[in-house]
Amino acid sequence: MWRSTSIFIQISILFAFAFTSFLAVALLYVKIQPGLESIKQYNVIVGAIGKMRHYNASMSDIKAFLEEENFHEVKLTDSIKNKISEDLQTPHAGSFNVNVIQDGNKIFITLHTTKELIVYQDPIAFDWSKYHTITMFGAIILIVIYITLMKRLMPLNNIKHEISIMANNNEVRQLTWGIDNQDEIGDLVREFNRSVTKIISISEARTFFLRSIMHELKTPIAKGRIVAEMIDDKKQKQRLCDVFERLNTLIDEFAKIEQLVSKNYTYKRSQFFLDDVIKEAKKMLLMDSKNQSNIVCNYNNDLVKADFSLFALSIKNLLDNAIKYSTDSKAIIDSTGKDLIIKNTGEPLKMDINEYFKPYFKDIKNPFSQGFGLGMYIIKTTLDTQNFELRYSYENGYNIFTIKNCIVENFCNIDSSIVK
Repeated sequence: MWRSTSIFIQISILFAFAFTSFLAVALLYVKIQPGLESIKQYNVIVGAIGKMRHYNASMSDIKAFLEEENFHEVKLTDSIKNKISEDLQTPHAGSFNVNVIQDGNKIFITLHTTKELIVYQDPIAFDWSKYHTITMFGAIILIVIYITLMKRLMPLNNIKHEISIMANNNEVRQLTWGIDNQDEIGDLVREFNRSVTKIISISEARTFFLRSIMHELKTPIAKGRIVAEMIDDKKQKQRLCDVFERLNTLIDEFAKIEQLVSKNYTYKRSQFFLDDVIKEAKKMLLMDSKNQSNIVCNYNNDLVKADFSLFALSIKNLLDNAIKYSTDSKAIIDSTGKDLIIKNTGEPLKMDINEYFKPYFKDIKNPFSQGFGLGMYIIKTTLDTQNFELRYSYENGYNIFTIKNCIVENFCNIDSSIVK
C-alpha cells in the first residue's frame, strides 16, 4: 500500500509526522526546561549559603550575601504562605532552614527560623521568550525544507504528465521538463531522451527496411505471375498462380501491419455481417472447394462493428492457426452473445498466451511449430487497434480463442453447409 502511494503524499505524511513531533517535543521542553534551569540556578545559591553556614555565618551575613547577588526580600503573600506551609518544616531551636520554593513560574529562596520567615527573589525575570523563539525558528526551518524539497521534486509530476500525454496520443518524443536540471532528475530526463532518440532511429530504420523489402518483392512476384499465366498445364498454372497470389497477399498484410505499428493506418469502423467477413477471411486463405469443409460454421449471422479489413485479417490468421495446429485439421467458428469464438481440437498451449503475441515467436516446446511466428502478433495488433480483447482458454480438449464484444446485434443461425 505504501509503495503504491504517490511520493509527494509520502513526503507530506513524513513531514507532517516530523513537524508534529518537533512541536510536541519543543513545547514540552519549553514547559519543563526553564523551570529546571531556574531551580538549578537557585540551588547554586542555596549551596553557597550552606557553605556559609558551615563556617558559622550569621543570618545577617546570609542576608548580605543574597543582597549582593541582587536578591531582594519580597512581601509574604497568602499564596507563598500556603506553598511554604506545604513544603517547609519548622527548624530546630537556634538554627534556620534554607529552601527553594516554586510557585507557578516564580521561584523563591526562603530563610526559615523559629521566629521568622524571610522570602527572597531574584529581580531579574527569567527570559521565557528565547525558548519560544527557538521553537518558532525551528518550525520555520522545517517548513522551508519541505517547500524546497517539494519544489525540487515538482518536475517529476510534470514529467509524469508529459509521458501520460505521449501515451494517450500514441507518440514517442523527447521530454522537455527538467532537461536543464543539474541533478538526478535532469540526468533521468536526458537518459530518457537519449533512449527515445535510439528508439526512433531503430523504428525509422525498421520501417524503411520493411518498405524496401515489400517494394522489391512486388516486382518478382508480378513477373512470376505473368510467367505462370503462360503455362499450358492448367493444374500447374493454377498452383503457381495461387502461390504468387498468396505471396502478394502476405506482402499486403505486412504493409498493413507496418502501417498499424507506425501509427499511419486510418482506422475505418463500420457495421457488417459476420458471414461477409468470414467469406473474406476464407478468400484471404486461398481455400479451394476441397478445403471448405475444414472450417465448421456454427455462428449466427450477427452484425459486427469493426474495421472490415483489419477484422478479416484477424479472423484469417485465427482460422489459419486453428487449422494448422488442430488434430483434425478443422477450425470451428461459433458466436455467443457479443463474442465471436474460434476453436480447434488439440493440446493446450504450453506457454503463457502473452508469449505467443510477441513478434517472430517460435514455440521450442512444439516440434510442429510452423511459419515465422507472426500470426498471433498480427492477430493481437489488429484487434488491439480496434479495442477488442482476445481471450484464450482450454476446455474439453478445445483451444478456444474469444474476441470479446465485437458483435453489436444477433441474427439468425447460419447453416455451415451453405457458407461458401
